[in-house]
Amino acid sequence: MDDASNPFLDVDGSDDAGFGPEGAFAGLSAMVDTREGTSERSGPTDGVDGGRARGVFGGAASANAPKSLRNESERGASAAAAPQRRRGWIFSLSYYQQFFDVDTEDVVKRASSVFTSPHRGDFLDQVVNGNPDLYAPIWGCATLVFLTALGSAWAKYNSHGKRGWDFDAKTVSLSAALIYGYVFVFSLFVYLMLSCYARVENLRVSDVWCLYGYSVLAFIPVCVLATVPLELFRWIFFAICAAVSTLFLTSNVRKRTMAGERGGNAFAMSFVTFIGASHFVFAVVLKLFFFQYYIGH
Repeated sequence: MDDASNPFLDVDGSDDAGFGPEGAFAGLSAMVDTREGTSERSGPTDGVDGGRARGVFGGAASANAPKSLRNESERGASAAAAPQRRRGWIFSLSYYQQFFDVDTEDVVKRASSVFTSPHRGDFLDQVVNGNPDLYAPIWGCATLVFLTALGSAWAKYNSHGKRGWDFDAKTVSLSAALIYGYVFVFSLFVYLMLSCYARVENLRVSDVWCLYGYSVLAFIPVCVLATVPLELFRWIFFAICAAVSTLFLTSNVRKRTMAGERGGNAFAMSFVTFIGASHFVFAVVLKLFFFQYYIGH
């Protein structure tokens, strides 16, 4: 048997395919293609081990291995690199563990990016990196609800000349309805617009919830600063925090909108403007409903 028909050698005899099962498959494929006169030399691959693709048995296959085997190995490698999402019964607690698969370092990093780099627009791609969490949308918003109600009562106490502590329990339910409704219900509308109309790929509703949940964390400091009994300072504090939060939200939404099939400049500009205006309205409602007090009234 000559070298051209030897299944354990490369076609031109310059590269030994090996005596393993992968080398046999590679040599047999090359022999069949050579006999039929339809073989084409494949170019360099992107694999490791000097241009060899990964074989189905875990070893390094020859570059002229069957294309179907190389495609399967590439798909397996990409699937292994992608974050694994748990699937199961939606009413079981184990299903929701995947949305809280973060530690303190991850939460601090994501929350700090709202203040340190709100203009970059890479929160979902670089910071979250395919692992959105519901820690901020649930527990972060719960903290904001508590501080809003407490800060509102404290601001009222300072503005009324400290004539007596008066805590209205209705502020807790009102702030909870406003904050959770905005983070979960309004963001659901944003998700439907991005996925259904703009046709943005690789976007989940948990991504949008995570984005909105961390965006409203910028209002936590203002709930403490707004207790100062000066109305002008309260407006300044709310304006600064609203500007930072809106910049963070619009920069990320704009990047995802432009990536959609219908995400042209006209639609992206109008949709991002709508998102920014809605976020400012949320900030103004938060200010007027809970921190609108005047000294002596």
